[in-house]
Amino acid sequence: MPEKKLEIGVIGLGKFGLRMATTLVSLGHTVVGIDMSETRVQLAEEALDTVYKADATNISVLRSLHVQDLNWVVISVGQGVEQSLSITLNVQELRGPKILVKASNEEHRKILQRLRVDRALVPEMEAAVMAAHQLTCPGMLDLIPKYGGIAIRELRVNQWDGKTLVELNLMQRFGVMVMGIRPVGEPSFVFVPPARTVLHKGDTLVVAGRADNMVDLDP
Repeated sequence: MPEKKLEIGVIGLGKFGLRMATTLVSLGHTVVGIDMSETRVQLAEEALDTVYKADATNISVLRSLHVQDLNWVVISVGQGVEQSLSITLNVQELRGPKILVKASNEEHRKILQRLRVDRALVPEMEAAVMAAHQLTCPGMLDLIPKYGGIAIRELRVNQWDGKTLVELNLMQRFGVMVMGIRPVGEPSFVFVPPARTVLHKGDTLVVAGRADNMVDLDP
């Protein structure tokens, strides 16, 4: 369960919006779904407690649904950039929730950035970038472009057997920090391990650093 339960609106219950909504519910948050399509509303009602068939381009409708009282609003409409921007401006005018918008392309994302939404993403582009890094850097778990291409990677110890973290000096040599170690044969990770921790062949490391620094790691 999350430390803080959020109230989140999801406007647009297509594939991305519905998956976002159901995932948020599974994480323990309260989700309000909004869509113009009767079919999508009916489908969402199977997974969400609160779903409205409503026109989010009408600010009066949003206000009547108390969207202004939510913590976040996710805007995921696929009918065109104009509709997405109209809804975004409406939510901004309510001056309440933070806003995440699914952009349809890079130009759309740039416009959203100029509008200073809290987050704008192009899912296909982000997925493609992540897949490329995972293809060329086995063990890559995540990539965070916003912070200069910071990556999180899982490594299996081989030639570092018997060495300590302080001996390896990964931060100075590669700009990489060891976030956790799962000793071979153990089910769980030890997070932020002491510098004098001795590594053994088969141990699993989770490290974080710039993606381009990860390429040279050979544990």
